[in-house]
Amino acid sequence: MTIKTSDLLDLGIETADAWNDCDQALMQVNESFGAPFEATRDHLQRDLIVADREGLDLSCFAGNDSRFKFPEFNAHIIVRICKKPTAHTRLEKAAERVQKLEKDLKIAKQQLKALTEELILKQQVDQVTDKIQLAFKRIA
Repeated sequence: MTIKTSDLLDLGIETADAWNDCDQALMQVNESFGAPFEATRDHLQRDLIVADREGLDLSCFAGNDSRFKFPEFNAHIIVRICKKPTAHTRLEKAAERVQKLEKDLKIAKQQLKALTEELILKQQVDQVTDKIQLAFKRIA
């Protein structure tokens, strides 16, 4: 099977048309339903944070036995409560070691990238397609 540029352009037109229809429908749905959902979700999130700071036990809203199960809406609001430890010198020292290792890793990745670019320029390695991705955006 040989694919021609004209075949790809025809399929591109068809895809762009379908994306345009979908994007417009999603914008309308977001105006009608997404914005109110996001507003109420953000309100609930803020109030959960305030309640936690005030010392309210939020465990009744976490897990499978959560009080945020609403069968009438076929919905379960999942509350994940992430805890972090208070300050401790041993933890601080370990965090410093992690930061140094992350810095070293970043430098090693930069060196790998530079070496790759050098080998490409010297034509000592070839480049092959790794993957092809599509992205869609509105034209201004």
